[in-house]
Formats: sequence, C-alpha cells, structure tokens
Amino acid sequence: MKVSDRRVPPFPNKANIMSKFEIELRGLLSTQQKRKLERFLKLNGTLVKEYERKQWIFGLSHEKKIDLRIKETNGEHELSLKVGKLGNSNRKEISIPLLHKNIEKPLEFLKFLGHREGVVAIRNAKVYKYKGIEWAIVEVPNHSYYFEAEKLVGNKNEGKFAEKEIKEVAKELNLNILSSKETVKYIKKLNKEANKIFKL
Repeated sequence: MKVSDRRVPPFPNKANIMSKFEIELRGLLSTQQKRKLERFLKLNGTLVKEYERKQWIFGLSHEKKIDLRIKETNGEHELSLKVGKLGNSNRKEISIPLLHKNIEKPLEFLKFLGHREGVVAIRNAKVYKYKGIEWAIVEVPNHSYYFEAEKLVGNKNEGKFAEKEIKEVAKELNLNILSSKETVKYIKKLNKEANKIFKL
C-alpha cells in the first residue's frame, strides 16, 4: 500500500468540540419549591431533555480555576473542561464527546496525565427552555434539589447582559440565586455529604 493510499481520519468537526461561554446561576430548592417550579415549566416552558449523570470531577472544583471532569450522561461520555473560578457565573466551557463506551479507558488516560483523584457526583435533572434560558431542575439523590439557569454566549461581553436577563426572570419566578460564596459553600457541603472521593 502506498503512503498516499492510507486513509487519514478527518480532523474532528467543530460541531463535535464545543467551546463557549456558559452563563450559569443556581439556587437551592425545597421539595415544595421544586414541585412548584416543575409544574410551572411544564405548563409554560418546553422540556428539552432529561438525564441521569455520573461525573468524575478531578480535584476539588472550589479550589481551582480549571475544572476537569468526565461525564457519563444517559450512557454517553464526554470530557468537559471549565475555565474560571467556581461561583463566577461566566466560565468558558469546552466539551469533547468520547467514543469509548467503557469509562475505564478515559479514566486511565487521565490517570497517566497526572489526574488521579477527585469526587464522583451523581445528578439527575429535567431541563426546560423558558424565555430563551435553560432551566434545569436538579436532584442530588438522597440529599437536596437545586436549579441551574443557563445561557450560552459567544464572548464575555455578552455574558453581562445574559446574567442580568437570568436574574430578572428568576425574580419573576420567585427564585433566590446563590451568591458566589454561597455556591462554594453548597459545593463543599455536597462534597462532604453526597459526593464520594475516588482515587485512580
């Protein structure tokens, strides 16, 4: 076979490697608030997706500005990287789908790059679209509920307007948004009470 006859895999399509700025705000929900919000979004919004997700989060995300994790969502895997300190609503996210159905291969890959420990987090959610914003009602099994309001933008300048928009709609829905410090406090609580430590 000639060298020129060899088939070279194409460079991944840009659509498969997502890079964007994620404007995301969250707040805690009581069981009653969760049911009320879900009823409202069912009537007034559009259900986008439902998922069961297991995440391997390397390191403690509240202690660093680079948030690296592997996500297993409804059986599909992806490598996710968020750049920006936790609690900051404006973080850049890069997500790369993984072809391996066996989660051990990606974990081993990262292990040999020096990423050896972190926490495993399980989250179940229903995501609705309402007023141009994605509203996820998230369950931490046997622990608590919270919402995530998210909008994707192309750059940081657009992020200020998106954050303002999310806060205005949250106010209409009588939802309280956690501050940066409150977000970090809640994540620490989850790490102690709901998430599990792993070492590769």
